[in-house]
Amino acid sequence: MRHRYSINLLVYFLIGALTSYAQFLPTSEYNLSVNAYGTNSPTVPFWYYANQYNVIPKNSSSFIARAALGNTKGDTVKYSWREIRLLYGLDGAFIAQQNSNKFKLIESFAGIKYGPIELFYGRRLETMGLLGDTLLSSGSYSWSGNAQPFPKIQLSIPNYVELPFFRGLFSIKGSFAHGWLDTLAVAYGPRTNAVKGYFHQKTLFIKMGRPNWKINLIGGFNHLAQWGGEDQIWPDGLPPKEAWWAVVVGKPWQDSRVGNHLGTLDLGLVWKLANNKSLTFFRQNIFDDGSLYNFLNIQDGLQGITFNNRNAPNYAQTFTLEKVNFEWMNTTSQGGNVFDFQQQIFGRDNYFNHYVYSEGWSYKGEMIGTPFIPKQSDIISSFPLIKNAKTLNNRVQMLHLGASGWVDEWKWLVKASFSNNLGTYDYPFPSARQQFSSLFQIQKELPWLQGIDWTTSIAIDAGTLYEPSMGIQLGLRKRGFF
Repeated sequence: MRHRYSINLLVYFLIGALTSYAQFLPTSEYNLSVNAYGTNSPTVPFWYYANQYNVIPKNSSSFIARAALGNTKGDTVKYSWREIRLLYGLDGAFIAQQNSNKFKLIESFAGIKYGPIELFYGRRLETMGLLGDTLLSSGSYSWSGNAQPFPKIQLSIPNYVELPFFRGLFSIKGSFAHGWLDTLAVAYGPRTNAVKGYFHQKTLFIKMGRPNWKINLIGGFNHLAQWGGEDQIWPDGLPPKEAWWAVVVGKPWQDSRVGNHLGTLDLGLVWKLANNKSLTFFRQNIFDDGSLYNFLNIQDGLQGITFNNRNAPNYAQTFTLEKVNFEWMNTTSQGGNVFDFQQQIFGRDNYFNHYVYSEGWSYKGEMIGTPFIPKQSDIISSFPLIKNAKTLNNRVQMLHLGASGWVDEWKWLVKASFSNNLGTYDYPFPSARQQFSSLFQIQKELPWLQGIDWTTSIAIDAGTLYEPSMGIQLGLRKRGFF
């Protein structure tokens, strides 16, 4: 804890030093919004709350007033080695429901950027993994933006930077981070309550192809882990410093990995078409418990194709297609139905569950990864609750379509998803459960209200995994710069 306070003091010192010089402060953006969500069911439809950083309540209608402030130049692709710039972001929401009112701090971070390199501390809205479009996606497998961000300190190159000596042929980006997960519930050995939880992250991506080439290739990985309490859960367990190093390098201890490790190996291709259009092909290969090392779960993964028309906002008085994103995901293999340590067969990966940390791959009750692997309490109440299992449905086949565009001055967006749900290897559903979830949204700027955007949407859930639900959303949003 003392170490964490020291980091806070360092960040506050940096902010104080930098804010004394105006040239270090980039242009800032504010975002103000009010939204009302109504539903005919005890739960709101899936596409209202999924991948929304745990802001929108699932259990009833709500009214949300939200305000965000942050800089806009910190994430720009352009950079200069002669500049040091301040990064910051604040995002909070007042959430009103029939029987409760609360304020939630969604994002709060501060940091610096020197050239292409960023260093920040705090809670930051992020997703992780190679996608064609984050807004229209079903959500990245390992980190989708479904849970509230947790505090971490991160050093990164967030945008591709050309490697020297290759004349623009190779570019890289990546990150390294340490985070704090409050407490982790434990259900293993003599320890059955909770321990201090930590998070490890490292990512690295390489892009091959010069800017003027029509085709660029992308490859990389996202390695994520939650860990903590190794010196308390097991007799003669690892001290925290040794445990951290074992997590970082993947060093085994007593014939097992330290912590709960998962992530993806990602591959992609970007094909630049004529008239400022492009196609992106991507694949996220899942690794969890070593199955991918032996290609046991090679069938599992998230893949997709995205069409992007960057000229779309320039067209007028016509129907325009801006983006189309099609994805399909399979998580049914998990290396097979056999786990045999003696024979070195590592199947039954049991995605997002863990044999030590009973809350699995979650933070503050919500799944960190894809929302199509839901927590137990999200599923129709006729399903029994199983102790020490965060999810009862991690064997999923899913198809997803997202699209956006313009009709005259109206912007539209649609999402439609179908999933076939098999339960888990330990607790399979008696028969497969099908689920359909959809969203249709329109948005228009209202000049007579000084540039305020008006949005409305309708969402529907139909199937046997979630409660049938239909909902409507109405909202106003104002954005600006200073």
